Amino acid sequence: MPDNRPVATIEGSAGLDQALAHCINPLIQHAQGSHSRHLGRFYAESSYEQRRHEPDAIDLTFGNPHEMPPDGLIALLQEAAIPKRANWFSYLRHHEPARQAIASTLSEEFQATVTPGHIAMTNGAFAGLMTCLRTVCTPGSEVIYFTPGWFYYEAMILAAGASPVAVPADPRTWQLDLNLLEASLSERTSAVIINTPNNPTGAIYSDETLQALSAILSKASNRIGRPIYVLSDESYKRIVFDDNTSASIVAHYPWSFLIYTLTKTLLMPGERIGYLALSPHMPDAGEMSEAITVTQLMTGWAFPNNTLQYALADLETWSVDVGPIQRRRDLMVKGLRELGFEVTQSAGTFYLLVRSPDHDDWAYCEMLAEVGLLVLPGCVMGAPGYFRISLTAPDDQLHSALERLKCFGLPSPEIDQSNAR
Repeated sequence: MPDNRPVATIEGSAGLDQALAHCINPLIQHAQGSHSRHLGRFYAESSYEQRRHEPDAIDLTFGNPHEMPPDGLIALLQEAAIPKRANWFSYLRHHEPARQAIASTLSEEFQATVTPGHIAMTNGAFAGLMTCLRTVCTPGSEVIYFTPGWFYYEAMILAAGASPVAVPADPRTWQLDLNLLEASLSERTSAVIINTPNNPTGAIYSDETLQALSAILSKASNRIGRPIYVLSDESYKRIVFDDNTSASIVAHYPWSFLIYTLTKTLLMPGERIGYLALSPHMPDAGEMSEAITVTQLMTGWAFPNNTLQYALADLETWSVDVGPIQRRRDLMVKGLRELGFEVTQSAGTFYLLVRSPDHDDWAYCEMLAEVGLLVLPGCVMGAPGYFRISLTAPDDQLHSALERLKCFGLPSPEIDQSNAR
C-alpha cells in the first residue's frame, strides 16, 4: 500500500535542519570509530599538525620522503606521460605489459608459473587489501590480524562487514605466535592478514614459520569446509637489511594473496601503484580473478592511473637504496641504546619500534613534540608503551633527534636493558 503521508521538506525550515541527522552506513561508522581511536585520534588530539610546520621540527612520524627523487626516476614518469597513441589516456584496468613484468618476477621468485591472469593492478597496497577483504569476507565473518600492526587493518576489516580479531605477536621477538593464532581460528574466520617485513616492528617471518602457518590454516580450512584466505601484505619486501630475504606464504599456501605496492620501494607514497597477486597454486584462479576485478570496479576504480602502469616495467627495476637506510638504522639503534632505550633492531622496513620510558606513550610523544621531535605513539598501532620512528629522514635530522632525546628524552631508571634486542 502506498504511503500517502506528507513528506517534510527542508527548504525554509531551519528547525527541521537541526532536527535531522546524517544517515551513514553502519559499516563506515564502525570503521570511523576505529579510525577515531587510532590514527584519527593522533591527528585530532595530538600536537602533530601544529608542530610539524615549525621550522625546527624533526618529523620522524611517517615514512615520507625528505629528499628530492632521483632524476632518472622522474625521467621515466615523464616519458610514460607522453601520449603514444590517441587512446593513451582512455580507461585502463590492467595494462598487459605491466602484468607480464610482474608475473615474470614472481614466477622466478616462487619457482612456479605465475601468469598475467594471476595479477590485478591496484593503486597501492591499501586498495589491494580492501579489494581482497571485500571479495572474500561475508557479513559476520572474522578476520584475524596481528598486533602491533598497520593502523588501518582494523578499520578496513570493519568497513568490509567483518569482525576484526587482533592476535598479539610474541613481544620477545615480534614473531608470529602460531599457537595463539591457532586458538583464535573459528568457524567464522574468513581471512588472516600478515605483514612481513612488519610495520612497525621490522620483523621478517621466516619461510619455516610461513610453512607452519600454511599447515595450520590448511587443517582449519579442511575442518570448517571452506578456505581461510591469507592476505599477505608485503609492502616492504624489498627493503630488508643484513642480507636478509623476505619469504612469502603465497609460495606455499594456495588460498593466499600477495599484496604489494611500489610506493614504498620507490619512496613515493603519493604516487599510487601496486598489485595483488593470486597464489600460483590457487584453485579456480580465473573465477577469483574475475571477482577481484568486479570488486575493484565497485570499490570506485581501484586501479592505478595510466601513466604509472605504462612506466611499471621500468619502475620494477628501481628501488630506494637500502644501504643508507640500513646505516641510519644502525646509527639510531646504537645511539638509542647508548642513551638507555630499549629498541628492536629491525630486519626490514624503514621504521624502528622503541620502548617508551613512560608507560603512557602518548604523553611521552607529546613531551618530545615540545622540543620539536615528532614520532608516532605506539598505541596508534597496537603497541602501547612504545613509539615508532621513521628512517626516511636525512642523517643530519637523525643526529639532531638523538641530541634532543639526550637533552630531553632520557628514559627513566626503571627500564630494564637486559631484554634489549
